[in-house]
Amino acid sequence: MDDTRRAVVLALAATIILSIAFSSVFVYYPIKATIQPVQPPVKLDYGKNANGNDLGSTGSQSNKIEVSIGLNNANATITIHPTYEASYYENVTIIRNTDSKSYNVTLKVYYTNVSDLPSGSKALLYLFSKGATRSLSGWPSSNLAPAAGSYLAVLDLTTTGSTDKVVPLSAYDFVEIDILVYIPEGSTMPTSPVTAKIYLVYTPS
Repeated sequence: MDDTRRAVVLALAATIILSIAFSSVFVYYPIKATIQPVQPPVKLDYGKNANGNDLGSTGSQSNKIEVSIGLNNANATITIHPTYEASYYENVTIIRNTDSKSYNVTLKVYYTNVSDLPSGSKALLYLFSKGATRSLSGWPSSNLAPAAGSYLAVLDLTTTGSTDKVVPLSAYDFVEIDILVYIPEGSTMPTSPVTAKIYLVYTPS
């Protein structure tokens, strides 16, 4: 075989090898995926003290425990106006199960600047069973808290993280949200509001 023919054969062999190495066969099997949205089975709703009177005034307007709920009950905004020492807000919002099956519920802080409150401050969110009796104790007021075992779970609003427990929510039941804020007397109040952004996370039991 002369050199020209040999070169052509080698080039053809190299082309075939490269073609095998760098090409693929794509096979398509049909799969049907159906997305059928439903109304939210677990909903946020107004607690019995939502939009009730709060401390102080803004301009000529008396402050309220401001609670707004989305049109589909899938988001909520809460604004409170605590003062020095301990301020306790009872049943401002509820988490309601409208389904015939149970769900497991957690709350998770994914952003917060509540730690900008004066040093030594606390901001805690508590989950209580429907109609639960509240009993606060502790001295001084920096230690004031609901009695251990009286609430279902607690969430620290000054740091990112989740409730200390997963809360089971039975069919057609609801849980109540309370908020406790402690600000040391004699400290300087922040000049701007502080905020914790929270996810309500639920999954079928």
